[in-house]
Amino acid sequence: MTAGQTATFTVVATGTAPLSYQWQKNGGNIAGATAASYTTPATTTADSGSTFRVMVTNTAGTATSSAATLTVNPAPAPAIQVNPTSINFGNNDVVGTTTSQPLIITNTGTATLSIAQISVSASVFSVSGFSLPLSVNAGQQKTITVAFVPTVVGPVSGTISIVSNSPTSPTPVNLSGSGIAAIYTLGINPTSLSFGSITTGTSSAPQTVTITNTGNANVTISSITLSAEYSMTGGSAPVTLSPLQSLTLSVVFNPTVAGTANGTISIASNATGSPAAVTLFGTGVTPVQHSVALTWNASTSTVSGYNVYRSTVSGSGYVKLNSSLVSVLTYTDSNVQTGTTYYYVTSAVDSGGNESIYSNQVSAAIP
Repeated sequence: MTAGQTATFTVVATGTAPLSYQWQKNGGNIAGATAASYTTPATTTADSGSTFRVMVTNTAGTATSSAATLTVNPAPAPAIQVNPTSINFGNNDVVGTTTSQPLIITNTGTATLSIAQISVSASVFSVSGFSLPLSVNAGQQKTITVAFVPTVVGPVSGTISIVSNSPTSPTPVNLSGSGIAAIYTLGINPTSLSFGSITTGTSSAPQTVTITNTGNANVTISSITLSAEYSMTGGSAPVTLSPLQSLTLSVVFNPTVAGTANGTISIASNATGSPAAVTLFGTGVTPVQHSVALTWNASTSTVSGYNVYRSTVSGSGYVKLNSSLVSVLTYTDSNVQTGTTYYYVTSAVDSGGNESIYSNQVSAAIP
């Protein structure tokens, strides 16, 4: 049977009336137990193993029954276990920031654990991730979240109190932590960029600047601006960097006029020393106008002039450059592009308009 229940013992005796009865527990008479049956008070686990018997008496004598042993099992009950039994948030929690740890509540009993209240003694600590009342079935567990948000520098402590139907309620969980001052700093690497001399109307190769949060608290960059003649990618703002997080800027120099064009990247934030600056150095230079000067030997025949042809493919694809016959032995091609190799030939034309075969080919590589 289960603790809290009653047990009834009954005897059937025959013989000459009248019959009298006396029930005994563990060999001792039970007061008032003088009927043919006996019902115990509500049992406890302490009653388990007790023996009960009855003595029946009439004029012929007394007979004693065999003893019956009572077994009492514990009533189903919840049992609460918390892990960990205390939570230490350490000594590196920045004032105003949140850190959290899990708290596992396990029902190690045999009945449903019903939690009516979970309270915290200090306002810098909080609990979340549950709804009250919270029921945890036997053998099951529930994980809740415990958070710490220090408001001042220095140590602080508190306690979680869990009120439930467990026999050991309330269940405490000790809390401790320490707040430290927020440090808002940014590291800039490098602090200057040099692009050298770049032809106006063109763009330099990109160079990078890395911005790193070197403090212990989030830093919000509100704006990143840079001087004219320079452009940037990767620097959209506002943006928030957590500790050790980085942002990389890609910077290009785009001179539009010749001359020195030094500038600055300005990084505005809530970090100490804001705004941070990156110095930019660059010089715009006038583009070099390249040309190709051609000369050739005069034809051994009588001619009226010459044609000049050009191609970007060696040995074919020639296109005539001159609109009228060239009467001298030189020609300057000013319409050339940087980075291209050109191939040239000439031909001689007589007074009848007859044109010779092409001369030997020459090439010119434009730097």
